[in-house]
Amino acid sequence: MNRAGQYAYLHGKLHGITAKSFLDARFQTLLRLTNLSDVYRTLFPGEGLDVSEKDLVRTIEKKYEKKNLDGYIRILAIFPDPPPLLLQALRRFEIRNVKSILRSIHTGLPLGELWDIGKYGRISIPVIDLKVTLESTPYANLVEELQRKPLWEVEFHLDEDYYRKLWEEIQALDKKEESILRPAFLTELRLLNLLWALRLRYYYRIEEEEALERLFLRDKVGLGKEIKELYQLPLDEGSPWQNWRYGWLVAITPEGQVDPAPANWRVSKRLYLLYRKIFYHRPFTLAAIYGFYRMKEYEVRLIHTLTEGIQIGVTETAIRELVEGL
Repeated sequence: MNRAGQYAYLHGKLHGITAKSFLDARFQTLLRLTNLSDVYRTLFPGEGLDVSEKDLVRTIEKKYEKKNLDGYIRILAIFPDPPPLLLQALRRFEIRNVKSILRSIHTGLPLGELWDIGKYGRISIPVIDLKVTLESTPYANLVEELQRKPLWEVEFHLDEDYYRKLWEEIQALDKKEESILRPAFLTELRLLNLLWALRLRYYYRIEEEEALERLFLRDKVGLGKEIKELYQLPLDEGSPWQNWRYGWLVAITPEGQVDPAPANWRVSKRLYLLYRKIFYHRPFTLAAIYGFYRMKEYEVRLIHTLTEGIQIGVTETAIRELVEGL
């Protein structure tokens, strides 16, 4: 089967999977549930529930994300030679493993469960020796870097390398595929960098000059003007933000204060809508398959937010406002 045939075959299968995913209207059924046991039974019908209520949130989140990961690996297995772009997308789980290992080295705390991406992984699981595990992998230098740099900076460079390789794979696509994904990816980079700069300013009080040095692929996105505008806006007054192009990132409290808490979700929702459009409007392309992966990534975030919200007693209305509001 040639690539075009593979994409057509996959697109049909992915449509079926998407119809059963807890996105859009189907997520509304979960929002109406009031306890975690019902959420579990809805997500995993017919499967026994053998964990305590205390452990249910983590169980649901881990189990559902693993289900989606296993599905993504099955998609890759359809290809005798998986497209490098899809392999790089899968690397996100490996990056998370590396971060877990580095944090364990840094803190001395026990290493938690890692994600197993099977034959596509470059890290041996289970991990016997934290430092030895990263030897002979593309991440071998990070243990030494951790001795010279703060953990957050090492993780930043790890993420940037992930995005740079995604960019390279998109640039390497044929003209049609590249024209579909390149604008979407650049939009994603802009939003991620604005979100990151907002965090650096609001939570860490990082100055503008340093924030500009901490952007993902800053040579590709050219956000100097927007970052300068962000730093000129007051943190104690919400109304000026409403006139800014990206003012939708923050919420304004009834007292007129800036609240950056919803920014992460608002970016996630924008990106979901962006990749959803590619999936439905660009059938029989590699871009559509990549878009499907990003949609499922968003679905997992929805499940996480719902379960954690129920656990701490957040109302249905508040969860709905968080995940739907822009």
